Amino acid sequence: MASRDDYARAIIAEGKRRGITARGIQIGLATAIVESALKMWANGKVPESFNYPHDAVGDDGYSVGLFQQQIVMGPYGWWWADCATCMNPTLSAGLFFDRLAKLPYNDASRSPGSFAQQVQQSDFPERYDQRFAEAVALYNRLEGDVLVDRPDFNEYANWTKNNQSRGNTKIDLILLHTQEGGGGDDAADNLAKYICSTEGGANPVSYHNVLSQASDGGTTVVDCVDTDLASWSVGNGNNRSINYCFAGSYAKWTRAEWLKNAGKAIDVAAYLAVQDCRKYGIPATVIKPPYKAGAGISDHRYVTQVLKWGSHTDVGDGFPWDVFEAAVNKYAGNDTATPGFNYPPTDVMIREIWEQLRGPEGKGWPQLGKNAAGENLSLVDAVAALKAAA
Repeated sequence: MASRDDYARAIIAEGKRRGITARGIQIGLATAIVESALKMWANGKVPESFNYPHDAVGDDGYSVGLFQQQIVMGPYGWWWADCATCMNPTLSAGLFFDRLAKLPYNDASRSPGSFAQQVQQSDFPERYDQRFAEAVALYNRLEGDVLVDRPDFNEYANWTKNNQSRGNTKIDLILLHTQEGGGGDDAADNLAKYICSTEGGANPVSYHNVLSQASDGGTTVVDCVDTDLASWSVGNGNNRSINYCFAGSYAKWTRAEWLKNAGKAIDVAAYLAVQDCRKYGIPATVIKPPYKAGAGISDHRYVTQVLKWGSHTDVGDGFPWDVFEAAVNKYAGNDTATPGFNYPPTDVMIREIWEQLRGPEGKGWPQLGKNAAGENLSLVDAVAALKAAA
C-alpha cells in the first residue's frame, strides 16, 4: 500500500501542477495531516469505499480519503465528488486545491489554518494551524523528490491473490512484459480479470501493473499486486522485481506498431517506473539490449539472458527503447543538455573558409595537383578537373 510520504508527494505534485504556491501546498498537507493523519480512509457508511485501496476504516459522517471529503449528493450535485475521486490521492488533492485557489491564501496577515478551515468547515478549526509546522517540514523534505509531469492515465485496482512475500529480498529490478494476446480498448481490464481467473489453477500468473492504450489514445493502468509483495511473473526473479505488462501487446511488434498501439502507454510505464524507483531506491537506469547485469529497468528477456532463467524474449526487438529511456529520463529529471558548440569569431570563420577554398595564402593546395602553368590547384579548380576527366 502507499506510504504516508507517497500520499504527501501526490498532494505536493497536484499542487505544483495547478500552480499553487508553496504556502498553499503546505496548507493542503496540514489539512490532510489533521483530517486523516495521511492515511487513506474508507467509511463503513460508504460501502463503495471498500472497493478502493485503503489504510483504515472510519465512520465520521460519509467522509473518506485523505481529506475526509463527504460522499453526499446534494440538490445541486456532489458536496465534493464521487467516492472514486475522493479516494484518489491526486484527484482528492485537486478538489481541495480547487477551492483553496479561490481564496487569498497567500495573505500573510491571516494564519494558514484559517484558509484550511474556510475550505473544510471543521468543528475543530484550530487544529490546522497546530499542525502547520509539521506540514512545512514534510514539504521541505519531500518537495525536491516530487514528479510534476504526470502523464494522463486512468488507474484503479483489481487485486489478485497470485502473490507472495518477498522474504526481505531487496527490490532492484523493474521489468517490462508483453501479453502475447488480448487487445482492444479494454485490454488492461480484461488482462487483470484473466489474472484473477488463474487463482488456484494449474498456471497462476500475475503482474504488479497491467496497462494498455485504447483506440482514442487513453491509457488505463490496473494495479493487480501491491509492489511490497512479489508477483508471479519471472520465476526465480520474482522476489527482486516489480513487473509491468503491456496488455494486448506482442514481442513480434515492430517499432512502428509499438508507437502506434502503445506509445502513450510506454510513456505512462516510464512514469510508473520512476515512481517505483524512488520508492524502493532502484536506480532510474534503463538496461536495454545488449544487457549488462545490474539494478535498473529492463524487460523479461533480461531475466533470460542475464539471470539465466526461462526463455522469454519479450518485449522484443521492435520495442522503442530510445523512446522509453527518454521518458524515464524526463520523469526522473535525468535529462542532460548537449553542450552547445562555441563557434569561433566571425572573422576567423571567414578566413578559414577562404583558405579552404583558395589554399594557404591563396596559393592553392599542393595536395590537389597543379595546372598547366605549374600553379597549385584551388579546391574549386580540383573539383572542376575531376568533373572534366569523368
